[in-house]
Amino acid sequence: MVTYRTDGMPRRGFLAGAASAAALGVLGLGTAGCGGSGGGGTKAARIGWVEPKTGRLAAAYKPIYVGARLALEDIEAAGGLLGEAVRVTEHDDKGSPAGQPAVAQRLIRDEPAFVVGPTGSSQVLASVTALARAKVIQSAWGGAELLGDGDRFPYHYQLVYNTAQQARVAARFLREVRGLRKIGIIVENSEFGTSIRDAVVATLRNDYSTEPVAVEVFEVDASDMTPFVRNLERAGVDGLGLFTGQPQATILILRAMAASGFQPVIVSHDLNYIDALGEFPRPLLDGFFGTTYRGLTYSGREKPSAEVRELVERINAHPDTGGLGYSAVTSPYYDYLMLMAEVVEDTGTTDPAKLKAALDKVSGYAGIRAKVSFTAKQHSGIADEDITIGTLMSAKEPESLGGVLRRRADGM
Repeated sequence: MVTYRTDGMPRRGFLAGAASAAALGVLGLGTAGCGGSGGGGTKAARIGWVEPKTGRLAAAYKPIYVGARLALEDIEAAGGLLGEAVRVTEHDDKGSPAGQPAVAQRLIRDEPAFVVGPTGSSQVLASVTALARAKVIQSAWGGAELLGDGDRFPYHYQLVYNTAQQARVAARFLREVRGLRKIGIIVENSEFGTSIRDAVVATLRNDYSTEPVAVEVFEVDASDMTPFVRNLERAGVDGLGLFTGQPQATILILRAMAASGFQPVIVSHDLNYIDALGEFPRPLLDGFFGTTYRGLTYSGREKPSAEVRELVERINAHPDTGGLGYSAVTSPYYDYLMLMAEVVEDTGTTDPAKLKAALDKVSGYAGIRAKVSFTAKQHSGIADEDITIGTLMSAKEPESLGGVLRRRADGM
């Protein structure tokens, strides 16, 4: 159920929970035709979709859109949007920041009610800048803090934790929970990498009165991480922030560490377990942690909700998941589309201005991963308390439900 703030007080929308297709169906919505023009002469409600179908990121990013496809199934089963069929217009951005303005122009011509994607902070920044001028509602997977600035990007809504939040939880884990003092950083050269590097440096400086002992920046297509890892080892790093959206880069960094016997405690951006990790010594992997959503973790006392377990089962069964269920479940797109379906129904319109007015008052929406709240100025919707640290190797535990969920790190 969506709750809105009205004159400082919350007001509940009249739809039930995020994944409740049955509750949507009670409203008597019409027949949906996701991906098509709809049937029975009904007008299609358009949703724009930006995804790399080709290019070097296509395979890695495909699982990220599984949640969105499952949400479309739920919306279709519930009868579409306001009794209208749903038509998805998909655009291939090739994972390129430079191509976003052209993709945005095609999207604008489609006149969508709202847009899913793109993915990757550099791509997102280019996209939201272009789409903002047309006042198109959008949610994309980019963690850079500025993407949640409602003044700068009034029509973009960030349903992921941002780099400032990520930096705070990573620093707290390394400094306070693990008691480490020589913190190093290694990041990719991208909008995300720059944002998280600056956020970690600022957090260490402002909250712990210290500086990182080493900061390494690599190009996203780097083929040898040995020089960067050597610099970290020489600096005596015992706690490392490893932030990249490229699984291959993580493998190359770990390979260089294994070759030298360097085994710091790692906090990463990515907790996907892929087969290539099997080549590394277990002590190195046991020291590998990552930021994640509290609702997608388990501990000795806490288990994931029934809604999370149901979604994980559907993710595991989807052909596009390809063994990267962690990417699929942490993606913002399921929560985004289910939230938008409820806001559209509550407002009775797909008019962007009215949708924006409602979104800016969303308070504590119960998404699958975390609660979501927005104000007109604050479009970063995830609260700090919903962010935690998970362990990589828990992907091998039965409780992970096929390697999708993660055990919460001790002390978190």
